[in-house]
Amino acid sequence: RILLNTRVKSMTANKVFLAYRAPIPCSTLVWTAGTVPSPLLSPLPCAKERGRIVVNQFLQVSDWPDVWAVGDCAFVPDIRNPGKAHPPTAQHAIREGRVVAQNIAAALLGRPLKSFSFKTIGLLASIGRRAGVARIFGFNFSGFFAWWMWRTIYLSKLPGLDKKVRVAFDWTLDLLFPKDVCAVYDPPHGRDFPWKHAKDMVGEDRQYPAGTPQTIPLPHFSARSLSP
Repeated sequence: RILLNTRVKSMTANKVFLAYRAPIPCSTLVWTAGTVPSPLLSPLPCAKERGRIVVNQFLQVSDWPDVWAVGDCAFVPDIRNPGKAHPPTAQHAIREGRVVAQNIAAALLGRPLKSFSFKTIGLLASIGRRAGVARIFGFNFSGFFAWWMWRTIYLSKLPGLDKKVRVAFDWTLDLLFPKDVCAVYDPPHGRDFPWKHAKDMVGEDRQYPAGTPQTIPLPHFSARSLSP
């Protein structure tokens, strides 16, 4: 069942509380609401939009022209669509980095700055073993080809030939054999892991507002799979 126009207000280990609706019992809760900017940005005394630092079309921080911001921390205006911003994705961040490097050099040399403008090429995601979804140049498709394209592009973006070879070899084995666990071990003592709302550790009835992390001790073992 899909609930529209509804938001999660809080949750416990066995129940999800919704705004303006009855709570829903649950045993496994998967949170896929996206990400938020780093809390390190909060105390900065500059203009922000949805937690991200507002920059102009040249990627300069609005309040501080000699400071630049790109990537997930920046609210970069889309000059093709006034009032909207570029999404905080890798393909935008990489190109923002190139433009900001050129603009910093231009500012030091007294040359004109370059406006940032980029249109998303496409979106790819793996949704399971040998299955994916894609939107490329406005065309939507799914299945094995979308999954293969996601892996191919991901592999091409890895830095260094040695990493490309290692990952390609690992993925080739993954095609031929079932998934396997390669390590089960005790983690070093004293490490903490931000495991949100773990049932056995936080208790049955303790209620957490949506988006509030809880840091608890790491469980007594962990497993790592050969497959990504």
